[in-house]
Amino acid sequence: MPRKLDRRTFLLGVCATAIAACTESGNAVGDQPTTAETLTSNDTSTTGTSAPEGTLVEPTAGTEIPALDAAQFDEVAICRMTPESTTGPFPSLELLDRRDIHEGYPGHPLRLGVRVVDAECQPVPGAQVEVWHTDASGDYSSYTDDGSGKDEGEGSTFCRGMQESDENGIVEFQTIYPGWYEGRAVHIHSAVWLDGQRTHTGQLYFDEAYTESVYATGEYTQFGLPDTPWSQDGLIGEADNDGTAIALGAAETYNGPGTLGLANLTIEA
Repeated sequence: MPRKLDRRTFLLGVCATAIAACTESGNAVGDQPTTAETLTSNDTSTTGTSAPEGTLVEPTAGTEIPALDAAQFDEVAICRMTPESTTGPFPSLELLDRRDIHEGYPGHPLRLGVRVVDAECQPVPGAQVEVWHTDASGDYSSYTDDGSGKDEGEGSTFCRGMQESDENGIVEFQTIYPGWYEGRAVHIHSAVWLDGQRTHTGQLYFDEAYTESVYATGEYTQFGLPDTPWSQDGLIGEADNDGTAIALGAAETYNGPGTLGLANLTIEA
């Protein structure tokens, strides 16, 4: 059986210096490869540029990015039901089938991996996993939400998307590290659909120390630190023990140096 999450161990050795090197590129990414092939980039011309829609912005030249596999998620597994949580006031108005969800918005690159498992920690293939979160400024798309000084409102779709889990129950999203807004700890909303029915709605949380390091860089510096710590967020529960804390580490992403975040969602299947 996979061993219990030791998120503090996973974070060990990830320091502010490493995060400072992982500033946002502002690059736009097109549809990512869906095969398990390892990607190697030899192109250094895309740094700091925006690629046409549908074009892959490669990682740092010569860097290999292997596909996510079950062994990585076993390191952060918790074999207990993932707590349900509110969808919040800004759920997606439509399911957008896409892996790249940041739409070229500036921010610290985040490669987010989610594995769907059942109560026995067995993978659930064919599940539709939906995520949505704010951009770096704390603004949700699709709504006039008054979340930050920038409020794009109706018709926008950034930082929202859905993917179908593979034979290992894994999905992956290319996005940016969320910003914060008043009254909440930094989080991502998630939902799982099976056979057209929503079977899970939850929220995933970001370690406070790691977030502070990210927020000391680039786009985030103008907004400061979140006003609500974990201890004062009424929805967070026991994230360190219940599987809703994302395991975070500095890593190469399809948008260059950034963060790899992994989480298991345990559902009734």
